[in-house]
Amino acid sequence: MRASLFALPLCLALAAMVPSAVKAAEMNVMADACGGCHGTDGQSVGAMPSFIGKDAATLEKFLVEYKTGKREATVMDRITKGYSDEQLKAISAFYASRAKK
Repeated sequence: MRASLFALPLCLALAAMVPSAVKAAEMNVMADACGGCHGTDGQSVGAMPSFIGKDAATLEKFLVEYKTGKREATVMDRITKGYSDEQLKAISAFYASRAKK
């Protein structure tokens, strides 16, 4: 009986940790997808625009505008439609938190 009293809080704590780990893994995948064209941490070395150093609100605005068709794009309009608004906000916050190298 005593073991189960201690085991229950431990199990609940471990279960609570799983969603945050999944979200962190999901964020890494989403960020890697952007990095393929825009460079590691959003610092492009080619023709694609860099977005490192931009604030989260600006990045989110751009992404939502691509998704809704307010901003012209060749590919970004199709890419952003694959993400929820919450995911676009998370991507924006992720890249806004990166320091310019």
